[in-house]
Amino acid sequence: MKKNYLRFIPIKSLKGLRKKGLTAILLLTLSINVMAQSAPKVSLNVKNAQVSTVFETLKKQTKVYFVYNHEEVNALPKITLNVKDQPIEKVLDQILEGSDLVYSIQQGSVIIRLKNSKEYKLSPARKKIAISGVVTDETNAPLPGASVVETGTNNGTMTNEKGQFQLNVEDNGSITVSSLGMAPQKVQVAGKTSFKISLNVTSNGLKEVVVATGMFKKATQSYTGAATTITAKELETASNRNLIAAIRNIDPSFNVLVNNQAGSNPNSIPDVTIRGASNLPNVNQVGYDDQVRALNAPYVILDGFPSTMQKLYDLNVDQVETITILKDASATAIYGSKAANGVIAITLKAPKAGKLEVGFRTSVSLEAADLSAYNLLDARQKLDLEQKAGLYSAARVDDQLTRNNYYNYLLNEVNRGVNTYWLSQPIRTGVGQQHSLNLGGGDQSFRYSANVSLNDIQGAMKESGRKTYSASINLSYTFKKFKFSNNASYSQGYSQDSPYGSFNEYVKQNPYWRAFDEKGKVLKYLGDPGDGSYFGRWSKLPVNPLYNASLNTFNKRENTGLTNNTSLEWQVLNELVMRGRLGISKGTNQSDIYRPADHTAFDDYGPENVFRKGDYQYGTGKNINYDASLNLAFTKTFVSKHTVFAGLDYSISSNSNWSYGFTAEGFSNPKFNFLSMGLQYPANGKPSGSENTARTIGVVGNLNYIYDNRYMVEGSYRLDGSSQLGDQKKFAPFWSVGGGWNIDREAFFQDQSIVNRLKLRGSVGVTGAQFSSGNLAMSAYQYDMGDRYYNWTGANLLSLGNENLKWQSTLQSDIGIDAEFLNSRLKINADYYQKLTKDLMSSVNLPASSGYTSYAENMGNMLNKGYEVRVTGTMVRDTRRQLYWNLTVGAMHNSNKITKISEALKNAQNALVRNKTATPNTLYREGQSISTIYVVPSLGIDPSTGKEMYRTADGSATYTWNGADMVAYGSTDPDVLGNISSMVRYKKITFNISFGYRTGGQLYNETLINRVENADFKYNVDARVYNDRWQNPGDIVEFKGLMVTTETGKTSRFVENETTINCQNINLAYDIRSDYLQKRLGVRRMSVSASWSDPFYISTVKQERGTNYPFSRNFSFSLNTTF
Repeated sequence: MKKNYLRFIPIKSLKGLRKKGLTAILLLTLSINVMAQSAPKVSLNVKNAQVSTVFETLKKQTKVYFVYNHEEVNALPKITLNVKDQPIEKVLDQILEGSDLVYSIQQGSVIIRLKNSKEYKLSPARKKIAISGVVTDETNAPLPGASVVETGTNNGTMTNEKGQFQLNVEDNGSITVSSLGMAPQKVQVAGKTSFKISLNVTSNGLKEVVVATGMFKKATQSYTGAATTITAKELETASNRNLIAAIRNIDPSFNVLVNNQAGSNPNSIPDVTIRGASNLPNVNQVGYDDQVRALNAPYVILDGFPSTMQKLYDLNVDQVETITILKDASATAIYGSKAANGVIAITLKAPKAGKLEVGFRTSVSLEAADLSAYNLLDARQKLDLEQKAGLYSAARVDDQLTRNNYYNYLLNEVNRGVNTYWLSQPIRTGVGQQHSLNLGGGDQSFRYSANVSLNDIQGAMKESGRKTYSASINLSYTFKKFKFSNNASYSQGYSQDSPYGSFNEYVKQNPYWRAFDEKGKVLKYLGDPGDGSYFGRWSKLPVNPLYNASLNTFNKRENTGLTNNTSLEWQVLNELVMRGRLGISKGTNQSDIYRPADHTAFDDYGPENVFRKGDYQYGTGKNINYDASLNLAFTKTFVSKHTVFAGLDYSISSNSNWSYGFTAEGFSNPKFNFLSMGLQYPANGKPSGSENTARTIGVVGNLNYIYDNRYMVEGSYRLDGSSQLGDQKKFAPFWSVGGGWNIDREAFFQDQSIVNRLKLRGSVGVTGAQFSSGNLAMSAYQYDMGDRYYNWTGANLLSLGNENLKWQSTLQSDIGIDAEFLNSRLKINADYYQKLTKDLMSSVNLPASSGYTSYAENMGNMLNKGYEVRVTGTMVRDTRRQLYWNLTVGAMHNSNKITKISEALKNAQNALVRNKTATPNTLYREGQSISTIYVVPSLGIDPSTGKEMYRTADGSATYTWNGADMVAYGSTDPDVLGNISSMVRYKKITFNISFGYRTGGQLYNETLINRVENADFKYNVDARVYNDRWQNPGDIVEFKGLMVTTETGKTSRFVENETTINCQNINLAYDIRSDYLQKRLGVRRMSVSASWSDPFYISTVKQERGTNYPFSRNFSFSLNTTF
């Protein structure tokens, strides 16, 4: 093969040889020999490797760029080669022998080309210019390793890790850009020196995406599980609030449960379910819906180590590389007893090689309460309502005179213009901020990165907020076949609830009351005329909710977390990797609640208890967790078509925590808010506390076989052991089997351009759920320090254990399809699933003679089934104008049914059934959903009396409400819920908007019953109190008459069909790339963005939203800069 070193010797020098004689010839020979000796030598030992992989190995050894067409090179047969200290030319000759490709070496690069293509030659007649640019994919992500070649020549280069390139070309020529799996693109130079080139996915070559499960990494083409991977770029534009909101706005299967009480409270961690709820409460949790929701939270993995939903909530988006939601058994069975509720695997950004790079992100946000759902009476309307409702009427003349005086006092206040808008008193526009500083760099051996950040959330209610400081250092060192990495992180959080109390207290205040006196001081009592005429209307004047907020009160919490995760990886063989991990985390928490003696909670204390006024509730706790694992991953391809992946993981963990708390009382001075200034414990009070240690062990094996990248089968088996289980059921097995078929890889699909990807997959397996308490399988006792016999301390039975109790298990099945059409302009992902949870833990009643009322047993079943669909369409893809528009629609349906519960759980709900409450309780009945609404069926308002009539269990009509007549009347689970998002990018401007929708479910309108029909007319009410009320016989209306004072129980009249759409987020971003900024300030990249979260909410159910804490809208402005 022709050597190319001679080509670089100028022609003029060759002419000079004729005149210089033998001396020049000798000098030339010596020069050639020196150049030959300086040619790089390489060593290789590869078996059945792709040629492109060999070229990458040579590049690392020689630091020489290889320029080639990926499709041409990878069409060559895989090679096996073993050479040592050989010149690179000799090695290249062996690699390309017998092929249609040749090579040349120019300007530090190896150019691979077809034999019949033109060879690049220097031509002094053509003008050369230096060009530079960046190559990206269709999502604007940089493409490293892309080939950039001057068309028709061997002159070329490759893009670096940032997609950037530089090249000297002819000013009127063109360049051809190509990358694996992307359609090549030819670009005319036309004298330009700067280029931004975007490549699109080809119809027959899809980019390989890796699914990070937190334990093993799998290629999406051969993955049989149901999973959604979300990139950092998607998270940044999805929401400006937190990562939980961002994930919700992208994947509807990640269902954030609406909490109408907590609203947008920054200190309330949202409750999440994935593909429905799989757990039922125990008898002691019935009626505590917040505890029940927590039972169905998914398992969180952070870089392979267990984490929490709180960590996900507080995590800075700048630290995240990807978030993967694992949904079915094939995806989650590797986590065994922790995976029935789904798994969220978070992968943090790893250090990258290169020069020191510094990134700074800053954001300012405005948080404002959304009060659009509130429609209250003004001062004059409210006083008129009270008059019509008879609040100022009395049977006795002297009482009537007193009430007239009080009415006239209030009327004068209204005429003076008193019309207090109480909703504005406890709220504000909170100004929050987020700052993040990142730096990183290193070489191929040692890499480092560090991050410090502040996330300061200022809530919509005054003085409420959440502030988190965090710092992390990530180190990575590679030595030969070993890779060591260590991530150390520290976080400190402060949170404070608003001293203004519940928002509902302000909603109900009458607008004709003054909140402040003439001097601007907060009034303690409201509606005081000063002459006692309020007697009869009020036995005791209501307290101003602003009064307690004006005192030196606080309700705050503090937590710290220190985590160190270490990983050591050994490349035992090219096909075998061993990885050991050790994680240690320690956390502390503290809560402080202080109320001074002037707090209205102590108003009823008599003179004998004056020194008990004022209290301080203190709580503290600590936890320490150890997690260790040893992981083996083997991958090998045999005879070019048979690929086997085998994984084995052994893990152990220990989790210990303790907490205690107590209350001190007797704080005589409001400024004495230090704990030690308390006088005593409360009467009969003492400290409380708990401690717990749980240890688990797990062994999991995973085997994946792939034939010709067309057919694949995968199996997992895990054995879990836990200290929380009894001796008879210490270990529990979990498993999964999955298969897939890449139909687009079949020969009969190759001669078409419509279908780019078509994959069928399915799986079945068993996962599990852990206990909510550690005292269910084993009998436990607790010492009772107040129960003594002489000097001996008494002990009580805390729980009666069941040594045969086992993990709850969920049998999951899933069938799915992944498809892409029309050059990947249309993408469809769809799944149908079923989840049958068996062995749900519940209590079994015992005879009183046994000394204990119940014990735990596996005797509950629940079924979830549904579907998920996600469709993404590229509506516009104009690379010339750099205009793109993508539209994504996601939909999900889940139905839930309880198939079996224990008698003890049934009996525990009897009291809830009998109680005549205004709002339904959550009940658990066989054959129904856990989201079913249970009410007494209503026949409407009797036109003759204005009273409600009910239908009894036997079908007759009655005026009497009876809990025994209660029936299932709809479900809060919608038939369909989902997201709609749109992304438009034009050059450097990107616009994103996303919506969420729900339809087909029902809601119980609590506003209509609590603030309209059962409204306490002493306080303010919803303006609809006037609408559709019965007044005269014969009226056909929705609500009973004003003068019908009988309280209405939970009734079907207030169950309404729900269709809701809310705008989740609007984001506008602009990328700034400026040579001036880069040269003067060293700014490589800069972007500015503005986001608006939850700008509007539209629903068919008109009810007050955010009763204890209002929902809010959030607007933020961000600046992201990289130096």
